[in-house]
Amino acid sequence: AVAAWYVLGTRSPVVDEAATPPRIVEQAQQPASGPAAAPAETEETAAAKAVSTPEPVVEEVPLPELAASDGVALATLAGLAGGAPLTDYLAQDAVISRIVATVDALGGRRVSDVIQAVRGPDGEFLAVAADSPDPLLRNEAGDPLPQYAIDPANYQRYAAYVELLEAVDPAELAAAVRSYRPLLEEAYRQMGYPEGDFVQRLRAVIDDVLAAPEPRQPIRLIKPEAYYVYADPQLEALSAGQKALLRMGPGNAARVRAWLTAFRDALAAPA
Repeated sequence: AVAAWYVLGTRSPVVDEAATPPRIVEQAQQPASGPAAAPAETEETAAAKAVSTPEPVVEEVPLPELAASDGVALATLAGLAGGAPLTDYLAQDAVISRIVATVDALGGRRVSDVIQAVRGPDGEFLAVAADSPDPLLRNEAGDPLPQYAIDPANYQRYAAYVELLEAVDPAELAAAVRSYRPLLEEAYRQMGYPEGDFVQRLRAVIDDVLAAPEPRQPIRLIKPEAYYVYADPQLEALSAGQKALLRMGPGNAARVRAWLTAFRDALAAPA
């Protein structure tokens, strides 16, 4: 009996909700017509919305190891070409390392066949004998040296390369360079440039190629041994990239200059 008294006597009284009169809330009188004004958004509400709807996070796809990057690099280059058979002209192994080595060598005197990223044009270099060379060149014995000129038919050998180059958008290639920069820099360091910057070297080589002279046509050649060389010592002293621009002819060279200028500007633009 004592326990029952304790439990029942200390329990909170039960309130009959049905008998409780409703609470009257006074509302401001709304206009007879027109929608009701939405409540003002407070700073707390705006903050809550910002927390509840976060911005999407774009995750970068990790690059493969340099030694395993050939397939990805070739696929990227093929995509940049927009269906043009660009990869048919590229080496299929050590792609990034060859590209880096070729770019670096274009600023030097010669691009070795061992490192070339792009296979050379088909057929032999075409030249024609110069009947009345001006000026007349002589060898050490005083005898006239046979002189030659680049055959205009030779320029057609480079037409496919120029078309492939123009099929690649300069801005998209610059974006690919930024994406692959860690691998490009790694390949550049492996060449013996531990403190080097490949993109800086790339820009320097582009500037060097664009600075190639535009000599009077036809360009004279001599053939002292197995290969043709430029009769003008100043032309022979040009870099490999500048000489390549001269070999492809004025028309092709003008198109390459225009593309390289756009690519250089895209590299310098903010990402």
